[in-house]
Amino acid sequence: MSFLSRVKEKLWRNGQNRKKIFLRNTSLELLKYVIGDRHLWWIKLYFIIIFASLIYVAVNLAVRVFVKWEDTPVIIGISSTMTPISKIPFPAITVCNMNQAKKSKVEDLIPGSLGYSMLQKTCYKENTYGNFTKSNHRYKNETFPNFILNVSERCEDLIVSCMFHKKKLPCTDIFREIFVDEGLCCVFNLLHPYYLYKFRPTYIRDYTATNRFADIAVDWNPISGYPPKLPSSYYPRPGVGVGIAMGLQIILNGHVNDYFCSSTNGQGFKVLLYNPIDQPRMKESGLPAMIGHQTTFRIIARSFEALPSIRNIHRTKRQCIFSDEEELYFYRYYTRRNCESECDALFFLRLCDCIPYYLPLVFSNATVCDAAQFDCWNNAELQIFDKKRSECKDLCLTSCHDLTFFPDAFTTPFSQKDLKAQSDYLKNLSNEYIRKNLAVVNFYFTENYFRSNVRTSYTGPTEYMSLTGGIMSLMIGFSVIFIAEILYVVVLFFILLFFKL
Repeated sequence: MSFLSRVKEKLWRNGQNRKKIFLRNTSLELLKYVIGDRHLWWIKLYFIIIFASLIYVAVNLAVRVFVKWEDTPVIIGISSTMTPISKIPFPAITVCNMNQAKKSKVEDLIPGSLGYSMLQKTCYKENTYGNFTKSNHRYKNETFPNFILNVSERCEDLIVSCMFHKKKLPCTDIFREIFVDEGLCCVFNLLHPYYLYKFRPTYIRDYTATNRFADIAVDWNPISGYPPKLPSSYYPRPGVGVGIAMGLQIILNGHVNDYFCSSTNGQGFKVLLYNPIDQPRMKESGLPAMIGHQTTFRIIARSFEALPSIRNIHRTKRQCIFSDEEELYFYRYYTRRNCESECDALFFLRLCDCIPYYLPLVFSNATVCDAAQFDCWNNAELQIFDKKRSECKDLCLTSCHDLTFFPDAFTTPFSQKDLKAQSDYLKNLSNEYIRKNLAVVNFYFTENYFRSNVRTSYTGPTEYMSLTGGIMSLMIGFSVIFIAEILYVVVLFFILLFFKL
């Protein structure tokens, strides 16, 4: 026998001995009964059936754990710590008069004129606007936003008395005029345009940036909150206490005798409470405040947070977007409403080559829709809710860090006697005038603290490995060491096969 043959035979015998040692000492106990010549065939068959059944059950359970990991990667829990309302801003509040135009401003408009056509659009009435094209140079200074500004109720006439945190304040100092989908309205505690928008469009009016305005505008967002260093008086103003006295009370004058057309079938006001960095949608979410009544909105704050660990989960799985993951065209901060507003603006821009005055100018050189585009504007409004055209909005997921306010509203009619409100404005007014023209609205927090909702990983890689490893170990005694043993046997098998040949 040659030297090479003796070496091969020796290696073969050594390999067979090591295989027997492996089968006697492997961590997978059932292999001792299945492989080898130590047991009868019926014993081997019995343990093969047991082994196959356990593998089936173990794999099935492991697959279920994996499916659950894929389908439910994020769970929403309750924060263990309480958040004081002083750490969040008082909600932004937009107030609109349902009257779209003052009678004294529009009653002399002649049918067929540009102003009359703009009035028809303002009052949501059907009309033909094709006569006013871009070539009509005499109308170039009569823009639709300026028309609305001229014929609408101004904030100084609409909101006649304001009290905030037990202090009587000039309403023109804490409310500014803003264009929304209900026309010209008044907004309180909205983030300053410098922090809210990426550039300053011409139609945004910030009357709070005057020399008389004492409060200093600061930046705020749901992730980082307020800046660490704050001035003594600033806005967005935070909540400081609960109850009507520590909230906001406003008195509204509807000037019923000057009504011309309403956005609804009645007279009164619309109110909306929302995040100070959000785009208001009055038509969809506005709540009524009736004339001759005192309406109270008890504010319930809810915030959402997200742990950094869920960033590794795809946004379609976690169903939320971190603000630094999505860059908007117009807004500095991502929210679902801001994203959807930009989608609407892009839709109008694509169809009509202009953007309605209440939507964000997604491009600094975009034009605001005017009388020449009214027909296209109306047609686009009919198509904007078509499911086929909502692809953009489908991508606008909820922000992972968000702040929402849920108003609990109730209303009571005015007393037949004197109205109890701390306002000098009411002293010289008759009870009849007050009941027919005025409304009192209160906004206040009901709790000093609240708990945040926290998005966290439901089953992370560590939990998945623990669950799967526990199942496999319980069923068949599987472990990581067995993987090393398998690799050892496979390598040994190929070595033996080589030398056997």
